[in-house]
Amino acid sequence: MLLLQLLGANPLGSLVLALVVPFVVVVLGTYVGALMALQSFFGESSWQDVAPAEE
Repeated sequence: MLLLQLLGANPLGSLVLALVVPFVVVVLGTYVGALMALQSFFGESSWQDVAPAEE
């Protein structure tokens, strides 16, 4: 928590927080959404289980 306060006090740090935090939230949300779609549509827990096996 102290790190966030120190970054927020610095103008450059607040800019980084304003850009990085939403980006991380969107990336994690996309990842979780893709996994949920994978499980609901295919009943699998990884893309390797869904992809056709190459012989």
